[in-house]
Amino acid sequence: MINTSSQKAQTYFFIVLFLLGSILMFFVFSPFLNILILAIILSFSLSPFYEKIKSFLKYDWLAFSIIILFLIFFVILPLIFLSWQIFQEVQTLYIQMANNDTPYLEKTISFIEDPIKNFIPNFSINLSSYIGGIFNWIISNIGVLISSATQIFMDLVLIIITLFFLLKNNKKLKKMIIEFSPLEDKYDNLILDKLDMAINSIIKGSLLVAVIQGLLAGIGFWAFGIPSPTFWGAVTVVSSLVPGVGTAIVVVPAIIYLLLNSSFIAAFGLFIWGALIVGTIDQIMRPFLYKKGVSTHPLFILFSVLGGLVFFGPLGIIFGPIILSLYLTLLEIYQIFSKEKQSYS
Repeated sequence: MINTSSQKAQTYFFIVLFLLGSILMFFVFSPFLNILILAIILSFSLSPFYEKIKSFLKYDWLAFSIIILFLIFFVILPLIFLSWQIFQEVQTLYIQMANNDTPYLEKTISFIEDPIKNFIPNFSINLSSYIGGIFNWIISNIGVLISSATQIFMDLVLIIITLFFLLKNNKKLKKMIIEFSPLEDKYDNLILDKLDMAINSIIKGSLLVAVIQGLLAGIGFWAFGIPSPTFWGAVTVVSSLVPGVGTAIVVVPAIIYLLLNSSFIAAFGLFIWGALIVGTIDQIMRPFLYKKGVSTHPLFILFSVLGGLVFFGPLGIIFGPIILSLYLTLLEIYQIFSKEKQSYS
């Protein structure tokens, strides 16, 4: 019969062994954490789509092939094209500003600055420094992308393999997580369901709407003669996350620019396009996309995107809001715990 001191020694030894193993596992998997996290996020978002296709076609590999083709043609290729176009436009704009060859921007900035300076004398919109910072950031990141083309291809292959495994074994993995978790099964299911809803509502309800608004704004900028329409459309994606003003941060100065350059018809057209198309799409889509999800204030989404970009780089656009959604989910679970404790006491 094992005595108490022997049991304690075994327990402590197992804890030390388990912690050591966990640390080693972390170092083994750390080079692939971004890949794993991205694959998990994609699996949450694409799982309903995958299950519907699978129920119709019956074959896992065929359903997954359709998912991959969808991602390639509607996400990866457009993203590559838009990224290259933005780089070209930022480069041109940066060179023009360095050579003081942007009178249209100077007019617009002065028009905005002058009334504000009556109240805040030191107010200044130093657009050249912002553009320079964006250009340098793109240069540093595009250099990494070009020099690591083979690595990026391998990462994509690993993401695809991991995504297939996650989608195919979704129910088994969920059951395994519940079995290993020390929490009651109802809490495990609640956490997973809330996290699923939170991820989908933040990605669809905020980021997707922001991307659509930026795309529509970019089309309007191109149609009505705004220089560098792709770049300003990308800026609109970020500005649409700002509560209260949103896309107006970019669209209104664009209208002012057209007015200052005597393009009154184009200015009126962009005003109508911005108000009726870009502005209203948010009101139409957001409630529909949020109805099955978790509503999150746009201010938190904005800071999570910006903070994610600082800590994780380009993938922070996705990782930031997902971390926010996980934290909000845990807060909600904590509230449930607190209420149940109070009811028992």
